[in-house]
Amino acid sequence: MPHSPHLSRRGFTLIELLVVIAIIAILIALLLPAVQQAREAARRTQCRNNLKQLGLALHNYHDTYGMFNARQAGPGTPQGGQPYSHLRSRLSGIVSLLPYLDQTPLYQQIQTGTAVPWTTGGYWVRDLPAIMCPSDTLSAPPAGGLVGRYNYTFSSGDSVSSSGNNGGSATPILVASRGMFGAHICYGVRDALDGTSNTIAMAEGVRPTGTNTRGMVSNTAGIANPAACTALFNRNTGTFPGGGWTGDTSWGYRWGDGGGFFNGFTTAIPPNGPSCTENAGHSHWNSTVNTVGSRHTGGAHVLMTDGAVRFVSENINTGDQSAAWMGATAGGPSPYGVWGALGTRAGGETTGEF
Repeated sequence: MPHSPHLSRRGFTLIELLVVIAIIAILIALLLPAVQQAREAARRTQCRNNLKQLGLALHNYHDTYGMFNARQAGPGTPQGGQPYSHLRSRLSGIVSLLPYLDQTPLYQQIQTGTAVPWTTGGYWVRDLPAIMCPSDTLSAPPAGGLVGRYNYTFSSGDSVSSSGNNGGSATPILVASRGMFGAHICYGVRDALDGTSNTIAMAEGVRPTGTNTRGMVSNTAGIANPAACTALFNRNTGTFPGGGWTGDTSWGYRWGDGGGFFNGFTTAIPPNGPSCTENAGHSHWNSTVNTVGSRHTGGAHVLMTDGAVRFVSENINTGDQSAAWMGATAGGPSPYGVWGALGTRAGGETTGEF
């Protein structure tokens, strides 16, 4: 047909454009959660793989030395021994594992250096992807003076974690553990009398997003048992009403420091619960109850001593939460149910499925 100059090209009306935009917005709203879930699934898988690699490192260390590394050890004198710049008995178990995590040059730097693990510079501020869970996306600490981010720590079992050089002693103090790791003491597969598949070696923790938030440790006096610690914590808001440490005493920022406050956890309070010290004071030297946690929904990953990685629900059985904190040398089964039993290496409990 011949072209007519009176015919015009018809465009979209305003209503049609609005309808199309609305449809696109609905599709985005439907797809975005799926995309976010896929990203979190990938992060969660990486987090799980990190723990698997740590498990391999632990067993390679065990193959070399016939035992696992200590949570806290290292050459040099503790706090009471001077000069202070040579404080070296606070090196963490992570430092011991560096050669088995493809970080031998860093390990050698630490061994030949003199900087204490809380130095705010040099190799201690380096972020190591192998010990950071990508789901914990906090990019900066809530206060200044914090170094070396991390998310994985060592099990003290159902006993409280303590440093092995408190009181200003000039010689390291051995601190035993009902779990697989202590201070200046090493345990091996032979010590896991409950079975390596029933005993936790390492687990996740979360870095706090601010003072008094989850991941921070409450230093309120008179916290004698798990129930007293939990009572201070608002699970809905993820905050303490007060009493959380500030400054350089935030958990999750000194991967090189083997002190009980920084690199030990206790299987007493269920995953994603609060953390507390036994009494008020400088938490580095007090017995501390750090709780397993994650940014995942519903629980956290743990590394069993046999190298398997399991996801533990935050609703796991925790027994008698009014029972006093367990001492490192206490014998017998854990009072903290299945969760406590998974932490002990020789409690004599039967855990079954969890």
